[in-house]
Amino acid sequence: MIDVNLFRHYKGLVFDMDGTLVDTMPCHARAWEMVGEHLGYPTKGDVLYQLGGASVRTIAMETMKKYGIPMDLLEQVIQLKRQFGIELIQQQSTLLPTAEVVKHFYGKTPLALGTGSHKVVVDMILQKHQIAPYFKAIVTADDVTKHKPEPDTFLRCAELMAVDPCQCVVFEDADLGVQAGLRAGMDVFDVRINQLIKHA
Repeated sequence: MIDVNLFRHYKGLVFDMDGTLVDTMPCHARAWEMVGEHLGYPTKGDVLYQLGGASVRTIAMETMKKYGIPMDLLEQVIQLKRQFGIELIQQQSTLLPTAEVVKHFYGKTPLALGTGSHKVVVDMILQKHQIAPYFKAIVTADDVTKHKPEPDTFLRCAELMAVDPCQCVVFEDADLGVQAGLRAGMDVFDVRINQLIKHA
């Protein structure tokens, strides 16, 4: 259980989605394996975990480099990954304990979702788990040009909530996301270790 008392003094709460709010990471990892199976390469989902929070294009390029997939297949790889990922997420994804924090603060403190996933996937996940109404702001990979570890996603969340970034806390499960939150001037709660990290 996450102690909600840790977050009472913040004026805005920002949540990453994949691996923080919704357990989608095994689905994404399996989707990368299925891409490899489809194209005849022995891909795994390991790059996904190394680059958690990065855009699908970034993860695709690094996966292709690692497993020797020709770069001229990039668009096909991205399309296949999205197709397989959406199918698996619809079947298998579940809410994580962080969702209880969202429900606890709903109506009391502005809430935002800041994710590296694309809008079509975000909309599907939020609809499946019926959590879209909780958020005052939703920022996806389509809404910013610079992705995590750059702070743009979280700064946009703060802007849409009309809250000073230094009065926000970000919930994250990946190193790139933690870096992005700190660069945005926000405190970060790392759900992997249930620990609050204060920005300098």
